[in-house]
Amino acid sequence: MKPIILQGHTRPIRDIKFNKDGDFLFSASNDRNVTLWASDSGERIGTYYHAAAINNMAVTLDSKILITGDNTGGCYFWEVSTGKVLKKIEMDATFSIRSVDLSYGEENIMLTYGGRTKDAKSFIDVYKLSDILSASTTNNLVKNVPPVKSLTSSVSKFIGCKWMNLNKNILCSREDGALQLIDYESGVTIKENRIHSSIIMDFDISKREEIILTASKDGTSCVINPDTFEVIHTMFPQDPTRNINTCKISPLFYMGDESDEKYHAVLAGGQESRDVTTTHSKKGGFDLLFYNIMYGEEIGAVQGHFGPVNTMAFGPSGKIIASGAEDATIRVHKLEDEYFNLP
Repeated sequence: MKPIILQGHTRPIRDIKFNKDGDFLFSASNDRNVTLWASDSGERIGTYYHAAAINNMAVTLDSKILITGDNTGGCYFWEVSTGKVLKKIEMDATFSIRSVDLSYGEENIMLTYGGRTKDAKSFIDVYKLSDILSASTTNNLVKNVPPVKSLTSSVSKFIGCKWMNLNKNILCSREDGALQLIDYESGVTIKENRIHSSIIMDFDISKREEIILTASKDGTSCVINPDTFEVIHTMFPQDPTRNINTCKISPLFYMGDESDEKYHAVLAGGQESRDVTTTHSKKGGFDLLFYNIMYGEEIGAVQGHFGPVNTMAFGPSGKIIASGAEDATIRVHKLEDEYFNLP
């Protein structure tokens, strides 16, 4: 499984996203740049220059608008085809945008903020996308467009939040290792459960919301029942033990046709840089680990990065997966026939 290696960033990769058609791949980095690549060839198409390190991004289904959130509370709305900044939202620079998520139907955009000081608050702001794109601006900075909804965490800081149940609910991960499900209209917590003993670095929801998958700094990944928040399986990669920084469920998890279904997910992360005594990717735990999550069993691994893996994304076909790491590279793997014969 020889990857396409994308080299265009100078600092660690924080987020990667495919567009709906899977022909474009966006990569966001601490070097303040988003790069647009042709996913099939690895050709570099263009670069979007941000003002601060970028944590997260989203792209509209028509691939026309890219939305990026940075480490100093700035959210940029880009025209993909030209690289032009259309609008900007700015927050107090002591806050970082930890996640960006478009609602089902793309009416709303949800921004998750976390204060960068120990005792600072964490909150969610939801905006109508059309209000932002039509707003009057000064130097592209949106003025006088308040969020349509704001929710503040009263417990532990939010790490990331995603829409669920046709926008009726918001699912959030927290620094204290808990998952929290919130009713959007009332802001009331429906349920929560402390799944992990440390920060939930990432989580993913299967296409039809049958399961939730978590990745934690405690070195484990859990398969969660979304109705009860009960843990179905816990996966604990060893040799070496490592932080699990990112997890992704295959788009083929449910296809409606049993012959095409793959109950697969990928976990990745790595040991802290200070703990790595060799640059060999296996020793640092920098490989991508493939699991059958119905059984909680590892079915394969792919090596390559020379630093902790921070982010991954499946292409919409489920036949390609990309990973971005501390080594400032993106590796794009086209999954071969051997993979599709795995249980």
